[in-house]
Amino acid sequence: MESKQSKNWSLSVGTYPGVLLGARTYDERDQITHVLYIPFIDIALEIFK
Repeated sequence: MESKQSKNWSLSVGTYPGVLLGARTYDERDQITHVLYIPFIDIALEIFK
């Protein structure tokens, strides 16, 4: 018997114009997003509720 598990998170990498160093959390209705900013690159971990 196989158990069916859904993935409730997502990891993405993007770019942005500028130089920033830090982290931020966005608490939205359907998800929580933790974003790490390093110069020119952001890494986002989205956790779905």
